[in-house]
Amino acid sequence: MISGHITICKVYSDGTKETVLDRANMIVAGLGSSFLDIQKGVGSTVAADYAPAYFQIGTGAPSFNAVDTSGFWYQVCAPLSWQQYGEDTDLTITERYRGFYASSVIDGIYQELEQTKAPLSSVVFSGSDGYFANIAKGSVTKNFLDSFEAQIVLDENTANGLALTEVGLFAKNPKGFYLDTPVMMAYRSFTALNKTSDFSLVINWSIGFLGLDSNVDNHYSTGDIPNS
Repeated sequence: MISGHITICKVYSDGTKETVLDRANMIVAGLGSSFLDIQKGVGSTVAADYAPAYFQIGTGAPSFNAVDTSGFWYQVCAPLSWQQYGEDTDLTITERYRGFYASSVIDGIYQELEQTKAPLSSVVFSGSDGYFANIAKGSVTKNFLDSFEAQIVLDENTANGLALTEVGLFAKNPKGFYLDTPVMMAYRSFTALNKTSDFSLVINWSIGFLGLDSNVDNHYSTGDIPNS
């Protein structure tokens, strides 16, 4: 069974670390649809397009339990704007067309499937513009046949003054479109975390067939940072 684990910790300039989240996350339908595309021989033919390449941080939360209920969910509820990430952030912010599955059209706009199960044959793949932070290649800290791990760092200059409550991890371009169309793979909401310039936030995210191999099961489960 595919599962995921996310750890978020504050890292202060003196090296002090404080773990603020160490929990499972919600694996969403976008990851499942990517596996189906691979099995059916559709979608991207480039392996890297299915790997995590983008993330979004947000200040909202779904109206349902985003771990214990349906994974038919494709978005961060209130993703940060370009300006909210901060002028001096170390992150590379990119505008992309976020992909999602839709089941109906209202006033010419496709409506996302949310908490709704439907055969993929009866829905359409659509999207909307949004701002994404890039995950650098060196930030994919582990890469196995059955799982991967990515590390995301929000430095002292990023998203300050905001109460962060959610994060989403996105595959690069699983549909194989001409321009990257990220699709959310995993999501986690959490108690509001007030970001300040006093600390960086380090997020370690593991997704895959965790538990089947001791080599990939427990990395960063306590928020430890790998040695540089």
